Parts: sequence; structure tokens; C-alpha cells
Amino acid sequence: MKKQLLIWGILVLQYTVILAQSTPSYPQQLPDYPVAQGVSAPFAGFINDWLVVGGGCNFPGKPAAEGGKKVFYNQCYALNLQSASPRWISLSDFPYPVAYGCSVETPQGLVCIGGANADSCLTNVFCIQLVDSSQRFAVKQLPSLPEAIDNAAATLLNGAIYLTGGNQQHQQNALYKLDLKQGTAWQKLSSYPGPQRVQPILLHDGHKLYLIGGYQAPAKASESILSHDILCYLPETNTWKYEADIPAEANGEKRCMAGGSGTQTSTHLILTGGVNYTIFKKALDGKAGKDYMTHAPSWYQFNDDILYFDFTSQKWTVDPQVSGMARAGGILLQHQHCLYMVCGEIKPGIRTPKITVYPLK
Repeated sequence: MKKQLLIWGILVLQYTVILAQSTPSYPQQLPDYPVAQGVSAPFAGFINDWLVVGGGCNFPGKPAAEGGKKVFYNQCYALNLQSASPRWISLSDFPYPVAYGCSVETPQGLVCIGGANADSCLTNVFCIQLVDSSQRFAVKQLPSLPEAIDNAAATLLNGAIYLTGGNQQHQQNALYKLDLKQGTAWQKLSSYPGPQRVQPILLHDGHKLYLIGGYQAPAKASESILSHDILCYLPETNTWKYEADIPAEANGEKRCMAGGSGTQTSTHLILTGGVNYTIFKKALDGKAGKDYMTHAPSWYQFNDDILYFDFTSQKWTVDPQVSGMARAGGILLQHQHCLYMVCGEIKPGIRTPKITVYPLK
């Protein structure tokens, strides 16, 4: 009997070791972002194993619900995931405070594009680069945008950055491209059709772009328009077409993904976060009531599920109720088989410094 127990114990130990080796490890918890109360709409991305986050905005004094003033930041920080005890280090400040821009991970570094602050919308473009392994970073200026743009979306496809959506200075739906190897200026391409798309998501499948969600603010004679579909751009023909609808909420309600974030793998688009279609539309159209800013975070029903679109089979799957994903203005990143949701707001006016880590299935 003792011999059987010993053999069983050895088998259990061997199985445990095999399971540990086959299951990818990931950091269960990262230290909070060092700006008190957290920020929304920062620049964020990975440079090798460094998570770099900078800029963003919040309401550090009086809450937004009480008429507080929004503050924009120029601080930038980095955290090395390979450190035995990861901690944030301070990098050089940006030359100006900024939020609501686009950040794109590239082989050259983290490219930060446009945005806005309390004074103006911006055309500036720069790249944060890791100089060597001794925690030294540098900033390289890149060609400025041809117009000021904020609340847009951008992605890297075949060595070029594509940017579209958002509030564009010339009130258009332009698509811009910057070739990182040869380009000395942004190239204007075909504009996307339909209403304006502020705070959309822009991803790709290695061949074409996917413009997801976004909203158009109300005008004097019309209500807001929340886009609950996906447009597709084909670089070979410089044309746009309708691709699909974004999957509805669990209760059948439309989903717009405004303020959400996304990333992609070699086979899937991954989407999460963003506002609730009905609640947000009422607020945009001035129909939400005077107490709109005063509710608990759960009342706003920010999306807390993760949507996976397999672009090889054209099928959607959903991970429901993922803790830490219900944010607007957060940045979803992917690194070493994990998803990272960086900061964002948990309700209108209230930010979080939390970095949520979720294993990529």
C-alpha cells in the first residue's frame, strides 16, 4: 500500500510539473500607474519588455460631477515586466501636456500621434525609443500631421502607420498614412464613408484595416450617431466597404465600442471596454438627466466582456464579465500571451491607475 501511495505521489508531482511548464506564467498584479487617481486616454505601448505610458488626463481636484477642471499631463513612465520586482521609473517629460492621441507600437519604438490639451488640438508626432538596456530612452521627432487630430485611432500595417477617425481639423473623415521607412510626410488616402467616428478602434488582419465603432456628436438639427458596425479598408484599391456589425450586448442591445480599445493577433481582432450605446447616446443628446454624473460605476454599464473576431473564419466569440475591462479611454495592449488594460475611466470623470493583466486564451 505504501509503495502504491509513493508511486501515486510521484505521478502527481510529475503531472504538476508538466502542467506548470505548459501553462504560460503572467504577472498577476502590476503596481498602479504613478499619477494619482490614474488617467484616461494616455499614450501607451510596449517597447521590448518595457510598458511605457505617458500623458493622459483626469480631474485631480474637484470631481467632474461638481464642475471640476480637467487636467492634462506631460509625465511619462516606464515599467520593465522582466524585473523581479517591477516598478515604474520616470522618463523625460513630454514638452507639452497631452491626452486623446494615438499610440502605435513599431519596431523603431512607441509612436505618439496628435491629441489635445487644455489649449489646443495637436499635430505633433514623435517616437519614444529604448537606447540600450540601461533604462535610457530617447525621443525622435517624426513628420507632423497635416491637420490637428484628436480622439482618432491608428495602427501599424506592413511598415506604415494608418490613422483615421476622431475630430479632424478640416471636418473630414480622412485616412492618413506614414511610411516609416521612406515617408517624409503623411499621405492622405480615401476618406471613410458615413458619419464621423470619434473614439473608434482601428485594427488590421495583415492585409486590410478594420475601423470599428465610434460616434458623431449631435448637431443643431440632428441627434448623435453611434456607429455599431465595422468598416473595412483595402490598401490595394484605396477603397472602403462595410464589413460586419459589432456583436450586440447580451441583452440584444446595440454595441458601439466608443471609448473602447483593441488589439490583434495573427488570427483574431480583440475588442473590449467602451460605453453603453443607449446610456451614452442619451447623454450626448442631452436626455440623460441632471444626475447623470452622480451614479455608481456599474450604472453606466461600460463593456466588461472581451470580443474575439476570427478573421479566418469570420466568427465571433465572447469572454463575458472580465474584471477590470469595463473602462472607457483605457488602452488595451498585448504582450507575451497576455492582455493589458492600462488606466482609463471607470465612469464619466473618474479614472483608475490600475493595470489589469489577463491571460490571452
